[in-house]
Amino acid sequence: MGKFEVESVQQQNIVESFERMFRNEDPVPPDTVFDHRMELVDVPTVPTERYTSEEFHQLEKEKVWRKVWQVVGWAEDLPNSGDTLVYDCAGISALVVRQTDGSLKAFHNSCLHRGMRLCDKPCNFKSIRCRFHGFSWDLSGGCSYIPESWDFSQLEQSQLSLPELQVSVWQGYVFVNPDLNAPPLSSYLGAMPGQWDAAGWSLANRFKAAHVIKKIPANWKVAQEAFMESFHGASVHPDSIMPAAPLDAMRQDVYRDERHFARGVGAAGVLTRSGTPDQQMEQKAVDHWIEYYAPEFKNKPGYIVGEGESARDVIWRLTVDKMKADLDCDISHMNRFDAIDYVWYNVFPNFMPWPTLGYPLGYWFRPDGGSRNCTMDIVLLLPFQGERPASATPIVVEQGESCEPALGAIGSILDEDMANIPLIQQGLESSATSQINLAGFHESRIRHFHRTLGQYISA
Repeated sequence: MGKFEVESVQQQNIVESFERMFRNEDPVPPDTVFDHRMELVDVPTVPTERYTSEEFHQLEKEKVWRKVWQVVGWAEDLPNSGDTLVYDCAGISALVVRQTDGSLKAFHNSCLHRGMRLCDKPCNFKSIRCRFHGFSWDLSGGCSYIPESWDFSQLEQSQLSLPELQVSVWQGYVFVNPDLNAPPLSSYLGAMPGQWDAAGWSLANRFKAAHVIKKIPANWKVAQEAFMESFHGASVHPDSIMPAAPLDAMRQDVYRDERHFARGVGAAGVLTRSGTPDQQMEQKAVDHWIEYYAPEFKNKPGYIVGEGESARDVIWRLTVDKMKADLDCDISHMNRFDAIDYVWYNVFPNFMPWPTLGYPLGYWFRPDGGSRNCTMDIVLLLPFQGERPASATPIVVEQGESCEPALGAIGSILDEDMANIPLIQQGLESSATSQINLAGFHESRIRHFHRTLGQYISA
């Protein structure tokens, strides 16, 4: 079971209550779910200038974004040789290209003649050609053509290769790092990949069923931090998440000596803490789950909480049946936890992968044209059997527009968050104290993030 430091009896009670939730599970969740390692991060306050200052934004551009591994997209979006994706963040523009041998390379997206962007949207290249004057490179970045070469006596074609970024893939996500001297991604991620491997979590049999690029009028950290804690759930999601996943069914994990990741763990449909389940209360949780996530199952037989059953038992049956009906995918062999519950990691600075099917998501956040606007990429990764379905085309959802049309029930939950994020930014701009105050347990991951951010800024 877990190893943790306790700041209060209440925190210990949350951890112990969480572990008791799985008393009747067979099989039990993966061991890593019980591995709660709580480091008490001594960052109780954060200055508001981190969210509002253009000067701090410039420091982030120099000392964070140009030094860290960051997610740029989903590898299956580039199935063929010459396929590309473009990633723009804080003055960085990366062009990722699938090579003829199946590997990936990432180049700075700028022509070495006059700086023209070499690519502006996903496409397929036979060669990389600047459309301004025709300078060309092969897929591996070697210069293949200099127009009017006689007029460029200062250039050697063999020395005009496109500058590269480091590129790596983990769990289907493509990462780049502009710093060619940075340690490899495997080192950067620390113990996190080992946790996934030990739990048997893998995204290899997932496809990208939806991809939303949400425009948000707030600093990227304001948007991100709304998804790094569960504390806001009772106020923001009382009718969507809370009826089947109360706050005490969620836990925060911060690991000593792990700078670059922390995680949250949540359980669905756990309401009765001890003794015989209260059937009426458990049925309400099931009815809510159906109403919100699977209305097509309303009033169908087989989804009534029986004697000695819990809401989890019925939600498990519902999830298996829904995956079969929607995707013709049999998940009945899965560990129940992996199918209905949720784990969401945050990887510094801006990435949140979810390994389980409770919420089969991935997020990444990035500044968009300054310190007060950002984008949030949201991908929905669903299981498949047989031939891999094609990846969904990204959809841009502008500021003030709803995510629900593209993401359904999950989108409506995100809309509840989006209604608050701009107001948080506005409040930070007008703060009289010039600081925010962070809880020790519920907001421990935000504390952890800001400690790491401060280390990069001061480096």
